[in-house]
Amino acid sequence: MPEISASDVKRLRDATGAGMMDCKRALVDADGDFDRAAELVRARTGAKVGDRVGERSANEGLVHAYLHAPTPGLPPKVGVMIELNCETDFVAKGEGFRALANDIALHIAALKPKVITEDELDPEQVAAEREFAEKQARDEGKPDHIVDRIVEGRLQAFYKDHVLLHQPYVRDEKLTVRQLVEEFQRTSGEKIVISRMARFEVGA
Repeated sequence: MPEISASDVKRLRDATGAGMMDCKRALVDADGDFDRAAELVRARTGAKVGDRVGERSANEGLVHAYLHAPTPGLPPKVGVMIELNCETDFVAKGEGFRALANDIALHIAALKPKVITEDELDPEQVAAEREFAEKQARDEGKPDHIVDRIVEGRLQAFYKDHVLLHQPYVRDEKLTVRQLVEEFQRTSGEKIVISRMARFEVGA
């Protein structure tokens, strides 16, 4: 039987909101496999593991505020508020969920996204970006059969500049913010949604 450390138990507890003993028992039964243990916890606590996450409602959660002071000892210059939703207060009160909210707010403070999803962008602005990218590709003499691919690539770069879920996560650029949220969603077994955000900066 693999050795189950206190940090392993805490990690699973933060991800699922389950009790310490439930988490330890699940890790033991899963031979230390974290993902399998998370599934066991969700099954044993009555979570609907088989549900399609996208079809479920996320009506619980929290509002989180983050303040950033660029110079130690001086007042904060940047503030962010987000509403992060989940399905149950069981998950909402967990340390892992609060940590996720803080990580997302910190990212927003640093990278200044304009919207959460691409659907929130002005359609006219997206159309103008697409038209400009196509014109630029044709002006560069790119063959017709690859113009669409080039346009899509440049549009994705535009999304990375403006759309929160498309941006590489500020603390680990191998992940996008969407993947960061999906990872917590997978381990918690609940639908996780960033519903609202607001960023304030002195003088901006």
